[in-house]
Amino acid sequence: MLTGPGLSLASWAGRQKSTPWAIMLFIGYWLMFAAEFSMIRFHLGEDGKWVASTTDVPEAWMGLVVFAVAALSLVGAIGYMYSLTRESKQTLWLWGNHELTGNDVVHIVAWMHVFQTIVLVVYGLVLEDTLFAVGTVAGTLESAVFQLFLLILIPLWFRGRLGEIGVRRPVRIKQMLVLLLLLFLLIALLLDVVVTNPIADWFGLSLSSEREQQIEKEIVTAKDTDMLAAVASLVVIGIMVPIAEEILFRGVIQTYLVRRIGAVAGIILSSLWFALLHIDVALFAPLFVIGLGLGFVRHRYQSIWGAVVLHAVNNMMGVLYYFN
Repeated sequence: MLTGPGLSLASWAGRQKSTPWAIMLFIGYWLMFAAEFSMIRFHLGEDGKWVASTTDVPEAWMGLVVFAVAALSLVGAIGYMYSLTRESKQTLWLWGNHELTGNDVVHIVAWMHVFQTIVLVVYGLVLEDTLFAVGTVAGTLESAVFQLFLLILIPLWFRGRLGEIGVRRPVRIKQMLVLLLLLFLLIALLLDVVVTNPIADWFGLSLSSEREQQIEKEIVTAKDTDMLAAVASLVVIGIMVPIAEEILFRGVIQTYLVRRIGAVAGIILSSLWFALLHIDVALFAPLFVIGLGLGFVRHRYQSIWGAVVLHAVNNMMGVLYYFN
């Protein structure tokens, strides 16, 4: 426990004026998360299976709920950032030597919600469309702006203690590489046969995925635009996105949950959150299973880098598939 002259970290954290604001934003994050799922609709496709799609026009009551949450979140964001600015004189809110705590997780999620609220306001009220065309370098970066934000936020928040969230050299590297190869082969050859298709058939779900269709459109358009745009899509989807998602889910979230509730429950819950974040009903099951594999690698080898490599290779293979 980090201590100062007459002040322990626990007592200091309890006196943080930003924490109540962070908790408010943490709750807002989950309310908005629930609102996103409430906008999913199911209809029967031509093959008789249920197709999940997101409605463009929610019910009036849901629109009011989203507006209210967004408005309160903007107020909360202002109060939160003002409090953090005042606390910055102590510097501990931004970095320090203390161990990862639930307070860190709440603050990270609060920042995520601040960012997503700003994006919602900008793209919902200010802009009529995206800033940059789909398939361009700028458009590819714009589509991954949330992951770009995470790559700035998390290293900054955990400056000086990145090792706490697994940003360090893995143990037993050779063994890890063998396991990564095995897991990749299992994902490539057996995941659809053992998990994706059987579960979809069980629930009568179509594997048509809006998210995958949008990603495919972006990749194919980038490929048809020019070589630089194609390389940008490979780098962003194949490298940047995996690093951002792994440093969040296997780095911050799983590390905390494993310490609080144990390895099995921590890996399961962080994998569940990982799968839910994609808002993809059709591919929820394979995303969850992949999350379990990534979580196991991170936990066993005490580093996020094995999970990053597996995630990156899997994403790159997906991008290269659409390049054909």
